[in-house]
Amino acid sequence: MRYSAIFPGLFVLAALSGCTGDVVQGSDTDTTTDTSSTTEQDTSTGVTPTTADPPTTTTAPTTTTTVDPTTVDPTDTSTTTTTGETTDTSTTTTTGETTDTTTTTSGETTDTSTTTTTGDTTDSTTTTTTGDTTDTETTAPNSCGDGILDAGEDCDQDNLGGADCVGLGFGGGTLACADDCSFDTSLCLMESCGNGTLDEKETCDGADLDGESCASQGFAGGTLACNDTCNGFDVSGCTTCGDDQKQDSEACDGADLDGESCVSQGFGGGTLACNADCGGFDVSQCDPCGNDQIDDDEVCDGAALANQTCESLGFGGGTLGCVATCDEFDTSQCDSCGNDQLDAGETCDGAALGGATCESLGFDGGTLACAADSCGAFDTSGCVGCGNDKLDGDEPCDGSELDGETCETQGFFGGTLACTEQCDDFDLSQCSDCGNNQLDAGETCDGSDLGGATCESQGFAGGTLTCATGCGAFDTSACTE
Repeated sequence: MRYSAIFPGLFVLAALSGCTGDVVQGSDTDTTTDTSSTTEQDTSTGVTPTTADPPTTTTAPTTTTTVDPTTVDPTDTSTTTTTGETTDTSTTTTTGETTDTTTTTSGETTDTSTTTTTGDTTDSTTTTTTGDTTDTETTAPNSCGDGILDAGEDCDQDNLGGADCVGLGFGGGTLACADDCSFDTSLCLMESCGNGTLDEKETCDGADLDGESCASQGFAGGTLACNDTCNGFDVSGCTTCGDDQKQDSEACDGADLDGESCVSQGFGGGTLACNADCGGFDVSQCDPCGNDQIDDDEVCDGAALANQTCESLGFGGGTLGCVATCDEFDTSQCDSCGNDQLDAGETCDGAALGGATCESLGFDGGTLACAADSCGAFDTSGCVGCGNDKLDGDEPCDGSELDGETCETQGFFGGTLACTEQCDDFDLSQCSDCGNNQLDAGETCDGSDLGGATCESQGFAGGTLTCATGCGAFDTSACTE
């Protein structure tokens, strides 16, 4: 027992010398050995005692070994051995960048956490052993989309991990993987699909829509249906028409006419509306009158006059128009004179003389006509006798025809000569001698002929007396008091 007391570690080394550990490059190996008996050599007696039961004094080992991150290339091995009731050996071999290894052993339970970093990817694995049960949990970084099935992923791209629609409870179909690495069962088929009854996992089945409608799906209306796989709705029959908001596929929607109006649609005015199916405009309340196009029962429309003019409508001339209701022509600017019809306000019109003749106008005869420029007077130049502005027979004058005579030729100083109504003499009533410096009958004075009158004879003290214009009075403005 003396040697045992002095060199207790020799027996441990002897025990370890019989153990061999194989090192595998690139792998992590945990080995746990429980030894239920202890063997010692008593050098004083030379007898090797054997103890069937565990030592009476046992140290419950708790060993924590932490290997700091170390860059090792190619191989770094760390081994921890604990003797007593529990022996935990953790061996970590790393080929790559950095390895962190932490092993904690307490009593019957050993927890080993190994973190291995190779390149830019880090995987963490935790192994917990309690009694005869070992749980291993691996947490991988977010690697969805790399085609490798990692922890927490149902699938990854085409890697479905052997799963299919049938295995997920469907009748058949094609299983796919969604972008978030969960199963996409949209193409999986249910055996019950098509029986018209809403069964487990079905969104709908035939006419059984589970109370849903286009409206409940966010549409304005239409007919909701079930798709062929019973896992979703067919909204192709739903419409947004009716929500007063024009969508890309709609020409308009209710009050939303997209800025259009009757005028922009080629009409003269009116109220534009939207068709019930939002596929076009309702122009039934638009008025085509005013669009300069003759539509339906219109006689004319704005400048569109159907090739008609004032002349084609029997007027002498003028500008033809169209009334605002497009149902008749506007002839207010047409000149009726020249249509050979006696219209209101006309004395005559072309051949329409209203029954008048030269004789009815006091002439001896001849041909009466209508003045071509106004239709407001007769043209008597073709009549024979006084009044036709022609010298007939022994007439000295006739109307404006004075045969060259004037007031002056008739012995007057000035004035306007005329002809009597009977065309038998000149009318001298507008002729005058005033201005001839001769005091004639009816004149007070005439130019310098004052009839002997002076300022003094007119009651003034002096000054210069003159004759006023018209020869009917004196001009005393130069006389003085």
